[in-house]
Amino acid sequence: MYPVSNLDELRLGKVKSQYDSNTAIDKHTVDTCNLSALGLAGDEQAESFHGGEDRAVLQYDFAHYADLAEQFPESTAYFVKGGFGENFVATGMNEHNMCIGDIVKVGSVVLQVTQPRQPCFKLNGRFGEPTLSRYVQDNFKTGWFYRVLQTGKMNASDTIEVTERLHPEWTVAKVQHYLYVDTENKTAMQQLVDLDVLAKETKGVFERRLQNKVVENWTGRLIGKRQ
Repeated sequence: MYPVSNLDELRLGKVKSQYDSNTAIDKHTVDTCNLSALGLAGDEQAESFHGGEDRAVLQYDFAHYADLAEQFPESTAYFVKGGFGENFVATGMNEHNMCIGDIVKVGSVVLQVTQPRQPCFKLNGRFGEPTLSRYVQDNFKTGWFYRVLQTGKMNASDTIEVTERLHPEWTVAKVQHYLYVDTENKTAMQQLVDLDVLAKETKGVFERRLQNKVVENWTGRLIGKRQ
């Protein structure tokens, strides 16, 4: 049985100067929205490397917020729907039961899971927790992105349904395991390079590791270059 959930909230945002940076992480709810190949109509990104065909839509499991509130009790009030800047607020679909390449139907829209989200220091500023980005990365609570296979209209309360699973062996969390934990596994890296539906950005990480035999330093992304 493939994962199914309700779209509790549909969210989009405008770029603002917040949390010592420019960001569109503060997203507001909408009842309905059109979706193009590049994302939700009216949803903005602060940097050119955000968004794009492989990052058209971000989903996050609302159930993660309870764990985050327990780990970071001083920020409990901020762990609410939309806290991570997700477009889709839903419960029960997560990094362990969603797979790279999954075909997902929402309203008249058809999507495909492309890659895990790589959390950055802006989350630390938003929640006032300097280690939050690293925690969600290390514990596979980051969310994931979709590309758009069929454009159309979505409504809050639509069903989110996985209709086809192309690569059951590659959950989002398993890809993250090789991104951040078992970082020198050449067999896994080659398999991921050959995984046609994996986003170019993530695939490029494994390609560079195989070519250069060097594992990236994620510190700048996780805590900010100025720290």
